[in-house]
Amino acid sequence: MLSESLNLEIWDRLLASKSLDGLGLDTRDGRIDARGLELPEPTVLRRFQFHGAAITATDASIVHGVKWRNLDFTGSKLAGLRLMHGFVENCRFDDCNLQGVRIWATSFRDVSFKGANLRGSVLGGVHEAVRNTFVGVDFSDSDLSASTYEAAAFEHCVFSNAKLVKIDFQTSTFADCRFEGELDDVLFYRRAFNGEKYPPNEMVNVDFSRARRKHVGFRGLVLDRVQLPNDDEHLVLKNFAVTLDQMLAALQRQSDPIAEKLAAFIGIKRKWAVLNQAQGFIHLPDLADLVGGEGVKRFLAAIPPGMRVEA
Repeated sequence: MLSESLNLEIWDRLLASKSLDGLGLDTRDGRIDARGLELPEPTVLRRFQFHGAAITATDASIVHGVKWRNLDFTGSKLAGLRLMHGFVENCRFDDCNLQGVRIWATSFRDVSFKGANLRGSVLGGVHEAVRNTFVGVDFSDSDLSASTYEAAAFEHCVFSNAKLVKIDFQTSTFADCRFEGELDDVLFYRRAFNGEKYPPNEMVNVDFSRARRKHVGFRGLVLDRVQLPNDDEHLVLKNFAVTLDQMLAALQRQSDPIAEKLAAFIGIKRKWAVLNQAQGFIHLPDLADLVGGEGVKRFLAAIPPGMRVEA
């Protein structure tokens, strides 16, 4: 366990991007051992009431321009960290408390966040149109719930059994990434609202084949270079927009309640599909929640011949 004086000395050096040599720290797998580091609590400047709510003002500030390389922060308490225009390479943040971190215009390369608590963090912060970039980053088993994004770039990243709940990735881009495990209430866009100043998300070589998805939306995405799951819960359809148009036209000629619900469901899917979308998916449990088992049978029967990708 780090002493208080050593903890503070490490932070003083890290925030100034100075070497940690001479502090007697060991190395682990080629990284300096800074496990168990604790971010110093910000000093309380004043407390006051505003419309009946208690407000605490602190001296917590944004740290600019850090350059951290070859560091092991495993198990550290770094909640509330704020970084801007930094560079982090070959570092481990495994099992760290990073809840509520705020990051802007910072590059992460060959970094591990395995098992980290990133709940409620800002990972898609942008400053002067510069995005965060995550290259070769492992988010396996981390908690990314309710993390927020304006735009970020993810390349060669792994999201294996990460907790992905209530996330809107906005105009974040993904290339050569792998998702495994459950995604719940997650949105991917080609470009979100006011996202024209960022590169479009083309979803290049993104693997969802081992993902379980619930209420997941792909908006404006072609998905021709995406591996979608094809199991008992997921139905993959070819030529997605045209297929939906044909199904919608057929159901709109019917007037019973199930047909109306199915038409409403398909209409929402069609709103976000693009004309040249190569493939798309339907999460059958989501559909069953809306229309029941009989409605699912009707939906399956309405699929045009040859448009279903068989398992």
